[in-house]
Amino acid sequence: MNTYRWGIVGLGRIAHKFAEALKVIPTAQLVAVASRDRKNAEAFAERFEAKTFYDNYEDLILDKEVDIVYIATTHPSHASLAKACLRFGKPVLCEKPFAMNYQQAKEVYEVARESGVFIMEALWTRFLPSMKRVIEIVKKEEIGHVVSIQADFGFKAPYDPGARLFNKELGGGALLDVGIYPVFLTTALLGEPTKIQASGVIGPTGVDEQCAMLLEYDNGAIACLSCSIISNNTQVASINGSKSRIQIDQPFWGQTNINIFTDWKPRGLVKFDYPSNGLNYQIAEVHKCLDEGKTESDLWSYGDSLLVLKTLDRIREKIGLKYEADV
Repeated sequence: MNTYRWGIVGLGRIAHKFAEALKVIPTAQLVAVASRDRKNAEAFAERFEAKTFYDNYEDLILDKEVDIVYIATTHPSHASLAKACLRFGKPVLCEKPFAMNYQQAKEVYEVARESGVFIMEALWTRFLPSMKRVIEIVKKEEIGHVVSIQADFGFKAPYDPGARLFNKELGGGALLDVGIYPVFLTTALLGEPTKIQASGVIGPTGVDEQCAMLLEYDNGAIACLSCSIISNNTQVASINGSKSRIQIDQPFWGQTNINIFTDWKPRGLVKFDYPSNGLNYQIAEVHKCLDEGKTESDLWSYGDSLLVLKTLDRIREKIGLKYEADV
């Protein structure tokens, strides 16, 4: 197996978690980090033993010691940074949402195809053993055919108009930050909805503070989803089949256990132990794809990311939420 030297662009909270996850991958090495705040970059590099730090993103992308770039900046810069990496021949793992909208993501993937360079959205939940098992159970119809899905992700964030979650210029709002997880779940299990209804509350800073969604599918299934950045919601998911159901307890997007019920009675509890914080599984998938010479993952492909963003675009249209990138 090859060893891959990683660079991290954008050094917020998720970047810290990612750097921790790199430590449990024997074939991964963190060699460079970049932040527009030089002190932040230096402190991050010291903490995680990266030998090089930069006070700009461009120099890291151009660094020949970096084999692959993890993009962890705010949402609006994802697409432009991903394209810059691809054009320089650098494989990319880009935080979700992959772009601000479907059209942006489509343009990035066109660059990826032209350059023949690997890229994947860092939708880490998809690669967890528990989520792989959920998808396998549903695809094999072990719970019968899916009748409905309920999924919710909400938490109460400290209100700060300038902070990322409430700042429209930074791509803030509930839907793109946490609503993407329930939308991902339904996309992975049911595909593209035929009909969408949605209601959202737009706060004083112009971002959606909470959103409720009803998705309908051509096979008769429905999905009831919700997200919030102003309340601590259940963070539970239920996949209801014609024979039995799967319950993923809080937090469904990072859970180690899944529960299977038949006629309200527990049928089985499936447990998984994670080394690190779970982000290591997406890193392992990236390494596997690079070892095999792939330009996209079979588990989370270009098409999968595009479908999620297409669905998010349709939901945003329903609740009247637009960003600068949509103009």
